Amino acid sequence: MGSSRLERARHAVIVGLMGAGKTTLGTLLAARLGWPLWDSDAEILVREGATVRELQARRGAIEAEVLLAALARRQRSVICAAASSVDDARCREALRSATVVVVWLQASLDTLVARYDSDSHRPHYRQGTRAALAGQLQARAAHLAALADVSVDVDGLSAAQVLERVVSAIGAPG
Repeated sequence: MGSSRLERARHAVIVGLMGAGKTTLGTLLAARLGWPLWDSDAEILVREGATVRELQARRGAIEAEVLLAALARRQRSVICAAASSVDDARCREALRSATVVVVWLQASLDTLVARYDSDSHRPHYRQGTRAALAGQLQARAAHLAALADVSVDVDGLSAAQVLERVVSAIGAPG
């Protein structure tokens, strides 16, 4: 994918499982592109007055609504999509738009688990973090792969290295 795709894009959407680095990359990419950042977790907190952890029972539907609202905005933006967004057929359809560039941040289960507990807004899972993330990875990998215009394996990379790989792949200005 070259610069023509980015030039046509209205949104660059960062997808991946919790702990993959969506917010970190989104912040860096938005700054590089000069586009505003829309982070699903932050939008949910503003809209619902509660964190994703506090809204655990309703979070899938809320996360889908937040992504669809962000994609409906006419202003160019970088969007950090909630991991569960790809579970929703409406979100998958919207992410296939020619005006969207989808960046999938892939991470090994070990990396995801190591990063997961470092952030207090993430939900708790009765079966444990590793089992929950393994299940999510298995359930979502095919959707993420099908939607991704760009895929970057983040294991062992700094945020700056991930940014440079994404910028190069989408043809963004250096």
